[in-house]
Amino acid sequence: MNIKDRDGLGKIATIKIKNKELEMPTIMPVVHPNPKKQIVPIKIIKKFTKIIITNSYIIYKNEELREIALKEGVHNLIGFDGIIVTDSGSYQLGVYGDIDVKPDEILLFQDKIGVDVGTILDIPTPPDVEREKAEKDLEETLKRAKEAIKLREEKKINLLLNGTIQGSTFLDLRQLSAKEMSSLNFDIYPIGAVVPLMEEYRYKDVVEIILNSKMYLPTNKPVHLFGCGHPMFFSLAVLLGCDLFDSAAYALYAKDDRYLTETGTLHLEELKEFPCSCPVCSSYTPKELLSLEKKDRESLLAEHNLYVTFEEMKRIKEAIRENSLWELVEERVRCHPKLLEAYRTVRKYISFIEKFDPITKKSAFFYSGYESRFRPEVYRHKKRLKRLKYNKVYITDINKNIERPYSENLNVVETDVDILIKHPFFGYIPYYIDTVYPLSQHEYPELYEFEYDKDFQKDFLNWLKNKIGEEKILDITTYNYYINYFKSKEFNSDSYRIRKMLQYQYGVDIDLEFKVERSKNTGRLRYVYLEDKLVFSVRSYDNFLIPTKEGAKLLWDYLDFPKYRVVISEEAEEFAKKGRNVFAKFVVDCYPNIYPYDEVLVVNKDDELLAYGTSILNSRELLEFDSGLAVKIRGGIKGG
Repeated sequence: MNIKDRDGLGKIATIKIKNKELEMPTIMPVVHPNPKKQIVPIKIIKKFTKIIITNSYIIYKNEELREIALKEGVHNLIGFDGIIVTDSGSYQLGVYGDIDVKPDEILLFQDKIGVDVGTILDIPTPPDVEREKAEKDLEETLKRAKEAIKLREEKKINLLLNGTIQGSTFLDLRQLSAKEMSSLNFDIYPIGAVVPLMEEYRYKDVVEIILNSKMYLPTNKPVHLFGCGHPMFFSLAVLLGCDLFDSAAYALYAKDDRYLTETGTLHLEELKEFPCSCPVCSSYTPKELLSLEKKDRESLLAEHNLYVTFEEMKRIKEAIRENSLWELVEERVRCHPKLLEAYRTVRKYISFIEKFDPITKKSAFFYSGYESRFRPEVYRHKKRLKRLKYNKVYITDINKNIERPYSENLNVVETDVDILIKHPFFGYIPYYIDTVYPLSQHEYPELYEFEYDKDFQKDFLNWLKNKIGEEKILDITTYNYYINYFKSKEFNSDSYRIRKMLQYQYGVDIDLEFKVERSKNTGRLRYVYLEDKLVFSVRSYDNFLIPTKEGAKLLWDYLDFPKYRVVISEEAEEFAKKGRNVFAKFVVDCYPNIYPYDEVLVVNKDDELLAYGTSILNSRELLEFDSGLAVKIRGGIKGG
């Protein structure tokens, strides 16, 4: 897997399936293996996608289809030369309670007809069953999973495999299933048996199941959310790390004259005009579509449903590229109370999600509701407040009408007192780091005060008192007295600001005399020098300190091992020294708290500095990925 862009747990990534490249996230339309029963002709399906899913059990049970598939292959049977994934009959097993095929037989059959990705015959346990049944079903699924991998190891089959995560609504069983399946090295990990929950609008349960599975699944393999075909749930599911979706909804809803939108479902007979400009909606009015023969109406309505389904996925991918996926999700979840309830559940898992969320983003943080308070940027900032080294502190309120960054718009005598500015959801914004993302790069409306925010400010203040002593937290009188005393002293506020930015970004205190160069146009920090050597540039959109070669050496001197290190194998050393990018297969160890897009030091096992650059992956991914780009190198350290 190779990650191109990311936001939250969502990512745009490419994988290769039998030499065919696929970009995710994407949808696999469910296609009936019998061309005569396809609601939307396969030639139209091809316009939308490079991957479909069909049912191998239907082919297996139909003598005519089976004969063609065995003789000509499943691709010729369906008329699709892209990637074909097959279900094994688990759906029929869930609906009818029994099917007429053995687990090994259906796997061997999937292999014989030439599918690209096959699926084990797992047991889809419905929601809310007795625990004993859920445990028994999971035990059987895991047994079948091990037998499937054994078949492949013995070279009796040669296909990529889906290892489905089961466990009903018991979250500990979902965790167990994910752990056990992960150890078996499947190629894709579908999360199964969630359709009944979706049909009952139990999105909160689906969110819990996704996250309790994701926490224990390998980060370098795609996750497929089985049966999720409605566009209104896609953005939230992608945010939580789902890469693949299969959709029969486009066809099933069309049979009932239901019209899909990205925010819900409408009934055709209730529409006066279409809120869409796809080829179908541009060619017909609702009344005209209703007047057609049922078969023709179904086909056209299903085609529209496909358009809106893929349009939403494109919108999600663009949001990931712009780092605005959280904002899109917060917009989408407000289309249904149950979706909003589900999104609020995400707050419980923010410490896990935050590790995958980019440390910096291209777009500003837009507040769109109470739930925005619990997004990774806010959670991370509150943690990083404790990275700063405080000596004397003054806490103040700021009128919202004062433009950010505060340090450019407040008439402040700059001293070594750390000014903490109260903020309605970031808690406190330190004056000397207020240009760093997202402390200036955010927008919010006038807000009500919430106890949650006041509680954080109170708890942090208590931590601060214990850390530096209550007497060092200055009131207005003491602060003004100190300012008057300080005016007669020389103070390099720029150097002090750089010191604070290093504490916040890298967690290191470098008490040296820095010099800065400011932009002639904006007056903002642009370059940082130490003894006339350029050590950092200040990136314009997020004000992060980006090390030069000398800056990397400085960080390497001051950061204790293994902080911000990525350790690579001996065979990649010379490439890194020459400034070549580091790929995941050469990473052997790393600092356990690296976030996506962190600036890192590339070293060997002896902690010799080889290069410096931007980590594309977080710590867990750096150790789990075996392909794709890991660190985008800015420069090599030739000669050490």
